[in-house]
Amino acid sequence: MVILMADKLSENCAFRRRFWGTEYGWTSTERLIQSIKGLACSHMEGCALWEKFILAEATSIVCSEKPWSGKYPSGSYVSSSEVTEDFFTEEQRLSRNEALTDRMPFLYQLLVAKLSQDSRAVSADPSEQVNPQSSSRDCPANSCPAGDKEEGEPDMDQIAPENLWEFATPDNPALADNPPKDRVKLNANDVIEYEGVKIMARSICAMVAFGANRRHNAFQLTNSLVFLACGVTERVNSYLNYLGLCSSRKTAHLALKSLGQEAEEKICDSFKPENSPVLPPSICFDNLDFQQKIHMQSLDALNKALHTGTKLTIRPSMFTATLKSSNHFDLTLKSQITRVVLNYVGISVDGKFSLQRDPPAVRPLDAIKPDLTMLKLMVASDNSAQGVGEVFTGIMQQAGLTPAELHSRVQIIEGDLGSCNICESLRRQRTPARSHESSLDNVLPIPGAAHILWNIAQAIFLAYWGDETNRRDTGAWRILHSLGIPAEKPVTKKDFNLMLSHMVKILEVTLLYCVLVVCERETEQLGDILEKMTSAEIEKLVQDTFNLFCSGEALNSAKATELPAHRNFLLMIYQQVKGCIFHKHTNTALSPSIPPTRNRFQINSTVAQK
Repeated sequence: MVILMADKLSENCAFRRRFWGTEYGWTSTERLIQSIKGLACSHMEGCALWEKFILAEATSIVCSEKPWSGKYPSGSYVSSSEVTEDFFTEEQRLSRNEALTDRMPFLYQLLVAKLSQDSRAVSADPSEQVNPQSSSRDCPANSCPAGDKEEGEPDMDQIAPENLWEFATPDNPALADNPPKDRVKLNANDVIEYEGVKIMARSICAMVAFGANRRHNAFQLTNSLVFLACGVTERVNSYLNYLGLCSSRKTAHLALKSLGQEAEEKICDSFKPENSPVLPPSICFDNLDFQQKIHMQSLDALNKALHTGTKLTIRPSMFTATLKSSNHFDLTLKSQITRVVLNYVGISVDGKFSLQRDPPAVRPLDAIKPDLTMLKLMVASDNSAQGVGEVFTGIMQQAGLTPAELHSRVQIIEGDLGSCNICESLRRQRTPARSHESSLDNVLPIPGAAHILWNIAQAIFLAYWGDETNRRDTGAWRILHSLGIPAEKPVTKKDFNLMLSHMVKILEVTLLYCVLVVCERETEQLGDILEKMTSAEIEKLVQDTFNLFCSGEALNSAKATELPAHRNFLLMIYQQVKGCIFHKHTNTALSPSIPPTRNRFQINSTVAQK
């Protein structure tokens, strides 16, 4: 056959030979190669020779693959002295990953196939697993009887149709006729595993490219800066550099120096009068890890507001509840009750009524990336006027401004309440003064929005905490104790998220008790299986609970008037709902909107009226 194919006199063979490497003739070419493989692998020596041949071909392909050479962004070399912050954006990261996999497709796809196959569960019975010491050489391709399968491989013909999804894979031909939704049922863990396989394969490709050429260092430079920021020791970094996972620590420091110079230039440019002619950038300190603020982009609107603010007449009606705010608060209460009912009491079996689990939005904000610039960390005395002065000195040094330039314009500084009080105290100490830089008249310290919410939520929680030394006291501490949650009185805000989590639990168990009272099941124990209810029944249950415990009529009822404990119980529900509203709005993933400050005052006045 080989002689016939190589014979130049065979015109038909010479004519058809040009189709061997094309899409038109590849099917027959692949069958021919598979036939040759079957003949070669029919015995152990031929199998070894075939694997040696395939290894040589794979080696040739892998050695020919490499990322683009040259400087970034056209190439894969990133100079540590020229790296910028744009290099770390999500768009650039995805672009580098795509370029790496496109330039090394053979190695990447080989690793993905290997990792995907090894991570796939074949059988739940350990006795049916493949012997790890065995290999394909023990059973060549054509030496096994037809229809026999390797030990541990499932027989797709013997699997029930409803269990086929357990073996659904992109390369499984046995499931090709089933609808995609029936063939594959994915959960979050499956997606994480799939993404993990791709990340691992891509990382190995980057390590191989870096090992072959140290100038292909985009992946390694990123990791070295991340490891430096995470506190990885120099000894561990050296070992990771030896493995090809990151660059050296010296390279990381040079890159960090380059990024620092870029940040200094950015800070100086942002404070220049020509870039911010009306107001300089707002400075936020002490809570940079919590504060998320979208800065006002329209300086003309702010300037107009400052000029017209002196002419505005402030009336109490601006802060009192309106019909719209009252309806919004009622819908918020009903949404909290609905969530508790659906989580602990029953499930809806129909969709006739729309059950609102989340409160309605209040002026949703567009997802705009805030323009934030980090200042260099400053060493200053804590909780003292000297520390505030050191902070101002550090700001002037980083912004490249003189004291006269810094204090010639209104400078807004956001921080916690203690820092604002210290600034005011320092200003009083310097009064009277001859110049703005010595009097600090143009410095305007204001509490940050996050601290305002935290202080209100902490005040609500402390108001209903109760007396732990009195066994007859039924404050919030007793509810947490009944739930088996060890908690201490939140005197400080060191663990604010935990405090809000406790407030949510207290609100849920309180509303659950109210729902069970309406159902006349407060003495019964809830089962693990939720009761099946129609949406109309759930809607009626929510409305009855709201009327009995959360409405204005409930606060003005005879029972609330005669029993102070019952009235305090109702007030606690209102206040805890407000605290949970703040909790949800500090968690942007749980709520689509942030309530404005005026609406918060209206909520307070709504509770006062009720």
